[in-house]
Amino acid sequence: MKTQFVSMLQEGDKVNDYFVAARKDLRTMNNGGKFLGMVFRDKTGEVGGIMWNNAAEVARLFEVGDVVNVRGTVGVYQDRLQVRADAVLPLKENEYRRDDLVATPDDAESDIRRLREILAEVQNPHLRALVDAFLTDTAFMEEFSHAAAGKKWHHAYPGGLAKHCYEIARIVVTMVELFPTLNKDLLLTGVLVHDIGKLEEMSHDMLIDYTTAGKLVGHLELGADMVRKKMDGIEGFPEKLRLEVLHLILSHHGELVNGSPVVPKTPEAIVLHLADNLDAQTDAFMRVVEETRERGEYWSEYLPLIERQIWTRGR
Repeated sequence: MKTQFVSMLQEGDKVNDYFVAARKDLRTMNNGGKFLGMVFRDKTGEVGGIMWNNAAEVARLFEVGDVVNVRGTVGVYQDRLQVRADAVLPLKENEYRRDDLVATPDDAESDIRRLREILAEVQNPHLRALVDAFLTDTAFMEEFSHAAAGKKWHHAYPGGLAKHCYEIARIVVTMVELFPTLNKDLLLTGVLVHDIGKLEEMSHDMLIDYTTAGKLVGHLELGADMVRKKMDGIEGFPEKLRLEVLHLILSHHGELVNGSPVVPKTPEAIVLHLADNLDAQTDAFMRVVEETRERGEYWSEYLPLIERQIWTRGR
């Protein structure tokens, strides 16, 4: 039974427990010797690891994504906790509990149900057919229901993608109430399809990581291709509407520097982009606040991704 979780670790702790190996990197020192850099993860977070002795031999024992038992001591390197490992050994499937390693929201099924209820409001016959083409695709919905929305930053857990889409749908519905001339059917369709390329961009098993297709193509183009195929199967799908849907997918990152091949050029595209970003950043900030409070601290570590620390305001 797992008793040591990442969120509990403190400097000086002796570690002897299991984690997912999220990274391993065998490197050469100036004297020609080898050392092994690692990252270990469980449902509460991740921590770096390093091994100085027998690094090459140990690196051959496990692969990224394996569950490993780690024995060592917690230290600090560059203001971050790091496990100085003495041993790293792979475990068999019956030697660990998946629930200790992968966090799944308690309301995952209700997120799918509530998302379906909102999507039921789509009235345009062609968009209705497109939405239903995904919602009635059993294999797709099985993947969608268990997919993460991100690798680390936001909604990075099984079921996270569905939760992310449900939350965006709630934001979009409010925006349509405030701005009634927005095309609600188009926006809700965009909510469902904007991130579906993540099903192919990332693996969604014990370890969330980028696939070869994800690294080479990315989820915007992968998702657009998935939607093109569904639209091709809908008789008489209007070309103008096809372009509008594809534009929502390809522009939803907002800026070229953020990976969008085009910037938002319709009211619906800018609303989807901002709703997507609002939900993603809020989820990430709340996660950081919770993790920081659990460590008994008021300020998070410096986060290079957003170039700042986050203040928890205490309890």
